[in-house]
Amino acid sequence: MNKPLPTFALQACCRPSPLSLQNVLLAIAVTLPWSPLLAAAAADVVGTSTTSASQSEVSWTSGGVSEEGREELRQVASHYNVHVMFSEQRGSYLAGIPFSVVRLAQGKERQIASGVSEGPLLYLKLAPGAYRIAAEVDGVWQKQHVRVGAGGSPARMSFVFRGK
Repeated sequence: MNKPLPTFALQACCRPSPLSLQNVLLAIAVTLPWSPLLAAAAADVVGTSTTSASQSEVSWTSGGVSEEGREELRQVASHYNVHVMFSEQRGSYLAGIPFSVVRLAQGKERQIASGVSEGPLLYLKLAPGAYRIAAEVDGVWQKQHVRVGAGGSPARMSFVFRGK
């Protein structure tokens, strides 16, 4: 039979250390007031990045409203094989653009992603194949087709909308 542990051993192994509890409480007390700022800082880093977990087939990021946002996107551009830009005919960039991605395969069409581009630049990472990308401004949808290859340069497309 197993021999019971001495009382001092039970107390030493199972009793929380006051020092470690103090450290945990101190860490919580220090970081809690800063959590909104930390969340804002994290949002700044990923503010140009919007990825939908439920649409795991497609990885995408968008942004580029500011020079800083464009620079962040330039740094990750090589990870995406479709680059889309939204603008007006007069050259103004557009933000807040709803978009959808439909995979075209052997007579079957299946929407694999949709979202709202936070800025004029939308980068998508798509598996090789044929796709239809649609974007909407002022109630008008434009659609374009793109074929994604296994490698090489990213496919580039622009959606140019008439300004009012």
